[in-house]
Amino acid sequence: MLRLARENSSWGYRRIHGELAALGIKVAACTVWEVLKDHGIGPSPEREHTAWSDFLRSQADALLGL
Repeated sequence: MLRLARENSSWGYRRIHGELAALGIKVAACTVWEVLKDHGIGPSPEREHTAWSDFLRSQADALLGL
């Protein structure tokens, strides 16, 4: 959870919850929110903004294993 938040600064707790669910990790979205809040990780709009082109590039890199 924390690693996803730190490595993907534009993701909010709902996106992180969705990624965890896709990995087969069952956790409530409100639990993700609480954990991030407890570790001082604020809501995504307050974190670093990622441009759409940067996001797409990172996804392509991940898919291609670059």
